[in-house]
Amino acid sequence: EDSRNISHEQSRNESDAQLSNTSSSVRVDKTYNHSTTIINQDLSNTTFDEEKTIARVHALIEKYTENYSNLTDRPVKEALEDLVAFSTRSFDQQAIIVREVFTNVLDAKPRARRVVGDLLDAAHNENIISEKAFLAGVKMIIEAAPDYTVDIPLIWQYIGEIIGAFIGARASNMTLLKPIFECVPDDKAKLFFQVIIRYATKFSSQSYIQSFWQSSGFSLNDLIKANLIDSTFSNEFDWLFDTPEIEQSTSQTKESHSPHPDMQLVKLFKSVNDQGTIVTDSEIITYIREHMGPSEKFYIRNIVLSYLEACLINRDPQKKIQEDIAKKRMTVLNAIIEHKLEAEIQAVYAIQNFVNKLEHPPKMAQLLFDIFYDEECVSESTFFEWRQNPDQSETEGHVVVEISTIDIFTWLQHTESELGAGEEEWEN
Repeated sequence: EDSRNISHEQSRNESDAQLSNTSSSVRVDKTYNHSTTIINQDLSNTTFDEEKTIARVHALIEKYTENYSNLTDRPVKEALEDLVAFSTRSFDQQAIIVREVFTNVLDAKPRARRVVGDLLDAAHNENIISEKAFLAGVKMIIEAAPDYTVDIPLIWQYIGEIIGAFIGARASNMTLLKPIFECVPDDKAKLFFQVIIRYATKFSSQSYIQSFWQSSGFSLNDLIKANLIDSTFSNEFDWLFDTPEIEQSTSQTKESHSPHPDMQLVKLFKSVNDQGTIVTDSEIITYIREHMGPSEKFYIRNIVLSYLEACLINRDPQKKIQEDIAKKRMTVLNAIIEHKLEAEIQAVYAIQNFVNKLEHPPKMAQLLFDIFYDEECVSESTFFEWRQNPDQSETEGHVVVEISTIDIFTWLQHTESELGAGEEEWEN
């Protein structure tokens, strides 16, 4: 559709002109200390047609954004194959490709900007686009941003959304923020940072972005001038420097030996409120069945932890559960758990594990117990089984959760007593 692509030819022409004026400076741009393999930048070995490159990127992005699905990585693979078919080892061409990927979705829906962030990550990770070429392309779009502002007032937000999706994909991408921010005007830096981190968190999770940030070793001063950082701004991002609440597994081997959320499943659960990308329950169930197996040791726990991670909001200063997601997505858990005792028990232990790692936010465990009971995902008898016969290998946090949920157990016991008395009266 038209909204997927830039309709402002004047802005594009100005951007293209800016590229030709700065292409020589791009090639001698700063050297960044990263380990990614750099594709050969010797233009004498390869040539390319800029107009054809722009047209190919336009067609590629239109097809890719239309076919993209959260349930399979096939559209990404196909887009990479298309990209390889016309991209060369030319540094300038790669930079133009990056620039055009951005410009083709600047006035599209938020979903399109998110998915091209995924594509840029994949192209960078596969070394189809070198790190220096990626940074050069981003620099060109940032330098051209003032030319787009008249037609696209939210240009900085839209660029930030794409970069947010890109850096949220893997830890190493976070390190590219420093050279990116060297190109950002001082008066845009704070807003740009806010948008990038907000969208990176939305498309990944706050705990992962926190971990990525800490692995980069950055301070806010590395990206934004100290005199621009006030206490309000600093406090807003204090959580980036806190001890991670939910540790990211250091390897796939470690993950296989402990319960952990599936980050793609987290995105699917969260999509209930994502503009234009509401994923149905049946699609989520399909993803679970295709990517996770009942034979896995932590099958139920991983699903429930993914659900809980998607429901978590406002980690700082107060941690809460977003109840609309919690209730709307409970049908998925019901379809997977199917009132099986062992599955229900694993769901309760997932809640215990989740709340314990968050250091027991006030009333969170009770709220989750209420939701799982009210939505008929976990039965009364299962809750009492968890309370009265705790698994000795799952004692961490059990007592604290038991104490914090005492009201619901008191209510359940009272309800059970009333039902028992009513049955006796009926029999008499």
